[in-house]
Parts: sequence; structure tokens; C-alpha cells
Amino acid sequence: MKFPSVLDIANKAQSAFKRFPVTLVWVMLGSFFCIFLLEDNSGQLFEKYSDVLLTLVLGVSWLIGTQFFLEQVKNRKKWIALKLIVLVLLFLFYWHLPDLSASDVSPIYFIRFFLYFIAGHLLVLFAPFAIQWNKTAYWNYLKSVGYAIVRSAFFSGILYLGLVLALLAIDSLFNVDIKGERYGQLFVFCLGIVNTWIYLSDFPKEVLENVTLTFNKALEVFVKYILIPLVLLYILILYAYGLKILIQWELPKGWVSYLVTALALLGFLVQAIINPVQKTLKSWMINYFYPWFYVLLLPLVLLLFVAIFRRIGDYGFTENRYFVLIIAFWILGMALYLLLNSKKRLKVLPISLFILAILTSFGFWGAFSISKNSQIQEFQNVYGDVESKGNMANLQEYEQLKSILSYLDDRNALFQLDIINNADMSSLGILKDTLSGTLRTYGWLDTEKILDSLGITLDPKDKNQESIYGNYHNYYQQDNTDFSFDISDYTLFTKLSINPSTPDSIPLGRCFVQYRSKSPLLTLHEKGNGKTLLEIPLEPKLKELSKYGRNLYSINPEKLVIDLKNDDVLAKVVFIDLGFYVKKDSIEINHSNIYLFLKLP
Repeated sequence: MKFPSVLDIANKAQSAFKRFPVTLVWVMLGSFFCIFLLEDNSGQLFEKYSDVLLTLVLGVSWLIGTQFFLEQVKNRKKWIALKLIVLVLLFLFYWHLPDLSASDVSPIYFIRFFLYFIAGHLLVLFAPFAIQWNKTAYWNYLKSVGYAIVRSAFFSGILYLGLVLALLAIDSLFNVDIKGERYGQLFVFCLGIVNTWIYLSDFPKEVLENVTLTFNKALEVFVKYILIPLVLLYILILYAYGLKILIQWELPKGWVSYLVTALALLGFLVQAIINPVQKTLKSWMINYFYPWFYVLLLPLVLLLFVAIFRRIGDYGFTENRYFVLIIAFWILGMALYLLLNSKKRLKVLPISLFILAILTSFGFWGAFSISKNSQIQEFQNVYGDVESKGNMANLQEYEQLKSILSYLDDRNALFQLDIINNADMSSLGILKDTLSGTLRTYGWLDTEKILDSLGITLDPKDKNQESIYGNYHNYYQQDNTDFSFDISDYTLFTKLSINPSTPDSIPLGRCFVQYRSKSPLLTLHEKGNGKTLLEIPLEPKLKELSKYGRNLYSINPEKLVIDLKNDDVLAKVVFIDLGFYVKKDSIEINHSNIYLFLKLP
């Protein structure tokens, strides 16, 4: 790798600015804005301006790709307004974002950002060849993109490390107090401005005229001994898994979808690298990669479809399942195209994926609309089944209903269940896009309270309930409770925390409390002689509480009080929060905070 001189760097930087003025101004403004935010060490500024930051990040690849496209069109004046259109679209993206610092922001906005972010980088991969085509020139272009990324990352990384070491040396040798924010600001400067400027300054302009093929030995070794062996390893693993499925006659697990997708993308990458030299290099691994990779891939694509359709059939669409299904169709289409089409224009891969990323981000056909409607339909189906059984749900149905409620709540679509199941959600405190505080526990939607209000309960005969949860019951005291009690008869107060790691002996003034986890029991002893003053059995109270369901949020607080007395001691125990398991022959406290009031002799 040749290191350029200072004069070369200055000339290339000047040329890059003349060639990409809008992009570099955009990058500089974004970087300096981020540096300004870092000056204040409060992370709230990043939350407050996260919509601006997302838009700035998004614009870099789109503006680069647009310039690459404009440089290759014949009538550039005809397309000159394209940059303005891209800037307008970026503004519209920023305008459609809500306050991202709010706690109830729908994940839809972040998924949409990711789709447009991926689309922008895909645009860079095909922009100069969107209208024209040359196989060798395209291969050289992709190689230039890869080399430019490595080169810019290397130089900007070296610069950053050098400046950081300089700051550390000044801090250590001259006792100069350098704020920690300076290192973050340097990182933003190097990554945002230096990295992008280097990437653009050395990038070839007339890419369509570059038709001289240079396939070096290092790239051949990388393909032959790293990429293709990885492809073969993935194929071997997936075919072994397919054989296991046939022997055991079971449906594939959902996780296999990601492995097949990774295999396909890796195979397409290998195809892009070896495409112009596949028949000229003396390597059977490269010569026979086509068509055998695609022949072996097709049965695995079938496995991918079975896996994703199984998940969709069981639980309906979500954004993840939607995108996996779209990618499955894309892999199938691209595999057949590369296998059957003699021209094999590789730009079809990024162009088709670019179009899918854009189209799936909006509309009634998009990921968000289909997923939301599917989950609403799933709730209707499961709720109907539960209603037909007297509102008694097994564990799987109960958890699925909770999951759907949380999913819809995250997307501010919970109110739409009114139309589906004829349950008046507004009576539970749910308005359009708004939930009352009574349905939230520590900021999260209390799905069990909604199901309880709908009259849905867990079937106590469901054996899976105990095997998975062990009949877990919990209670968290709500804020601003109107429950109070008279403490005038007591002279001592303490707060105790009980969990599996609670020490056996807890000091308490001139006494100490012992906790026994098996058949939970608190025992009050006098220090010195160890005399037992009072036993406070917790198990009877916990058994009583377990009759009110697993979530005890709506229980009368008076039922969480234990009053005991004998000739020597008067005691009151108040559960503030509580989590415990009820098993066949035992009760185990997972966590509990209690108030203990005592009157000692």
C-alpha cells in the first residue's frame, strides 16, 4: 500500500471537494454537530437530537450513490435535479420521525431507518451501472469500492490512534487535564470527515471505461482458501441438519433460516468476486463453483421456506418473519437467475435488494402493515379459542396473547383490538395511542392486567404451567397507594430483604432475626441467650395469596399483612414486593421486601 505525500493528499482532498461538494458539506456539518453534542457530557442531548443524527447518517451513502450515478449518465443536466430530490426525501424522513427520546417510540421508525440505510449502501454498489452495463468494468468498480473502504478505514484509524496517543502523552508528561470528551470528538472527526474524505478522494471517476481486468493472487487465495471452504462448511452443516429432519421426521427450527440466508449471501459474494475469471483460472474450486453452488442451494432454500412458514403458521407475521420470507423469495429468484440466465448481470443482485428495501418500508403490502394486521388476526383467533373454553387459556395461549399485546403496544396499535374482539379497551383506560398509568408496571404494559380484565385466566390443570414457571406469583406495590396502618402500638421498625442469598441471621437491635427458606419462616431471637421470642410463619400467607393468581397487582393490600402476638412480642409484617414459586410440595421465595414492626418487652 503506497503512502501518499502531503501535497498529494491536499490535491486529492481539493479534487474530492469539487467532485462531491454536497456530500462533504453534509458530512462536515453532521460531524461538527455531533462534536458539539459531545462537548456536553449529558447523554440527553443525543436522545434529544437522535432524529437529526439518524437523518445525517442516512444522507451520506445516498448522496454518494447519487453522485456516482450522475457521473455516468450521458445527459447530466437532465438528471441534475436528482440531488435536490434526495435532499427533499431526507428532509421528509426527518419530518416523519417522532420524538425519539420518548419511552414509547415505535420500533417501526428504527426499522425503517435501517431499511433506508441498507438501501443507500446498495445504491452505491450499482449506481454507475444503473443504466449501462459492462461486466469487467462492474467487477473493477466493486473492487475499487472494497479497496476504498479498507484504505480509508486504515488511514483514518491510524490518524485517530496517533492523535489519541499524542493526547495521552500530553496528559501524562505535562499534567494537562484533557477532558474525556476530546477522545470521542476526535473519533467523530476521523470517522466522519477524514474517513469519508479519503474514501471519496481516491475513488475512480470514469468507472465505465475501466475494462482492464486485474485479478491478483491475494484475492484468488482469499476466495480459494477462505470463502469457498466456508461455503462448503455451511452446506455440509445444513445438509446434515436436513438429513436429521428426515430421519426424525420433524419440522426445522426457525434459527435455520438465518444460516441459509448467510450461506446464500456468502455464495453471492463469491460469485461476484470470481465472475470475470471463473473459466480462466486453473482452480477446480473456482471453475465448478457455478453451477454446483446453486444446485446445492435450492434444496436448502426449500428448507428455509418450510422453517419460516412454520413460524408464520404458528404465530403469524412479525417484521422479522416478513423480512425473512422476503429474503427467502429473493434468494430463490437470484439463485434461479444466476443458474439459468446466460448473461448473469450481477448488478441485478443489489438493484433487486434495493427495490425490496424501499418497497417493504411502507404501504399496505409493507412489513409494518402486514405484521400488525397479522398479529391482530392472531389475537382474534387465539382469543376466540380461549373464549370457547370458558375464558380458560393454557400456558401457550396465555403467553401468546401477552406477546401480541406487548407487540401492538410497542407499535401504538393496541386500540385497534376494539374492532377485532369486541372488548371495550377504552374501559380499561386505553385511548388511541395512549395508555393510562394504571395499566403499566414500572413503565411496561401490564399485559396480565388486560387479560384479567378480559376475564382470561390460566388453566390450573395445564401441566406446562408448573414445569416452566413453577406457578410463579408476584406483587409490586403500586405508587401512591391509599393503604395505611396504625403504628402507634409498635416501638421498632425495620425493612428486610428476603431472597435465596439472605443470611441466616439478621441483626435487629437487641434481637436478631433468622430466616429459613424451606417452608419460609422468620424467627425472632433475643441476643445473648438466643431465646426464641416469636415465630412468624410465612408459608400459610403465601399459600393464601397464591389463590389470587400469578399476578397479585390488584390484590387488596390488607391481604399482604401478617399480624402476630404472644405474651412477649407484638409484630406486624407487611409485604412491599413479593415473588415466590408454589411447587407441588414446597413454597420458595424468590425475592421479597417486607416492613417489620415490633413491640418488644
